[in-house]
Amino acid sequence: MLKNDVAIQKRIDMDLLKRSLTGVFVYAIMLPALFWPFDFHLLQPSLSFTFAASMLFVSILRLIHKFFTTQLYAYSVKLWRGMFMCLSLGHACILSTFFIFAIYDERFSPVLHISMLAIGGICSGAVVALIPRGKFALLNLSVLIVPSIIAGLLMSNKLPYVGMLTAYFGYIAMIGTRSSKEYVRAFEIELVLEQQKKSIEMQSKIDALTNIYNRGYFNIELEKQWEYAKRFTLKLSLLLMDVDHFKAFNDNHGHLLGDACLVHIANVITQVGKRKTDFIARFGGEEFVVLVLEKEDEIASTLGEVIRQKIAETPFEVDGKSFPVTVSVGVASILPVGKLDSRQLIEQADIALYQAKNNGRNCVKIYQA
Repeated sequence: MLKNDVAIQKRIDMDLLKRSLTGVFVYAIMLPALFWPFDFHLLQPSLSFTFAASMLFVSILRLIHKFFTTQLYAYSVKLWRGMFMCLSLGHACILSTFFIFAIYDERFSPVLHISMLAIGGICSGAVVALIPRGKFALLNLSVLIVPSIIAGLLMSNKLPYVGMLTAYFGYIAMIGTRSSKEYVRAFEIELVLEQQKKSIEMQSKIDALTNIYNRGYFNIELEKQWEYAKRFTLKLSLLLMDVDHFKAFNDNHGHLLGDACLVHIANVITQVGKRKTDFIARFGGEEFVVLVLEKEDEIASTLGEVIRQKIAETPFEVDGKSFPVTVSVGVASILPVGKLDSRQLIEQADIALYQAKNNGRNCVKIYQA
């Protein structure tokens, strides 16, 4: 589920980057901090410089990667992840080599014990930082410790170190695996809650019967489009439609068939009102509305006639039976200026609708002041 959610995957990647950033700075100064108190940089200047410079160089590359994260991630997610993993494993490889030398090379005996402490701290810190990507955290841990374990198996006098490192590796791997699962589980719960929230929000907007927007959401959208039309000096039009003789239809054929008829009407209106700016909703009972932003005159009246004609030409059919259905349409248009109120648009459309009914129904009437 998480793998298919691009937004969640990006959040995990950015969290991974943020968590690992502290380690980048620590790695840059860690080895000099180990060498200095024991004068190791004086005893083995070449080795000290090689390890310290290598760590600093990779840290600089990781900071550059961090600096260009936005551009790299937008260009290619795979490229960003590949670079992050290579640079992170670069630090791990250098430290792994250092740990092998520290444990098994006599030249490193002055810093042996402090190096053992460093192994523990670095491995724990690396696993914690990389928890968002559990498999990669285990790979990084393996690169840090497993080479030292293998090297120790080749030296009989170092078996106690091998045992200690093996036990520590198993413990940290177990803790890291459990923590990674908990991390992923938290995101899964968040994703489920987000989906439930969206579902509830959508249900609050949608009419349960016709599956188009309901009256409550229409009221909200009307105010939004009113303000938009007012700001950009556009005409806002409202088509108010009423199914002709619907009460008689319900009395003759039953409410279940009446409900199916309303679904049919909603589907036809939706097929006609295809523009993104056309807002279609069930206004209540057998009434429907279409809210239209007009940049040109007579769009609303033309749309009203197209809807009326389409419904009249598309009989409602159930179980092989055909029922002719028509609608009366009232159209009102207002250019929102001054102290005009959005309720006036509904009132004018309602007046036009009653004119259409009084004119014999199955027709479109435009409000005239």
